[in-house]
Amino acid sequence: MNNEENAKFKRTLGGILTGIGLLLLLFACAAFMSSNNRLMGFDVEGARKIAPAVLGFIVMVSGISLINRA
Repeated sequence: MNNEENAKFKRTLGGILTGIGLLLLLFACAAFMSSNNRLMGFDVEGARKIAPAVLGFIVMVSGISLINRA
């Protein structure tokens, strides 16, 4: 792969990772706001509400850094 193709691949992968991270953060927000402990068929209670937020943040930041480095 030449340098231009490598940069295009990094930008594409970074965009996909950023999108997945945003979806996880939106799920975490909905889990925090739900009044009961079920959301979209998942049992989310206690620490299970925090895990998607942390994972979403990590994935989104890594995607953004891939976009910036390309």
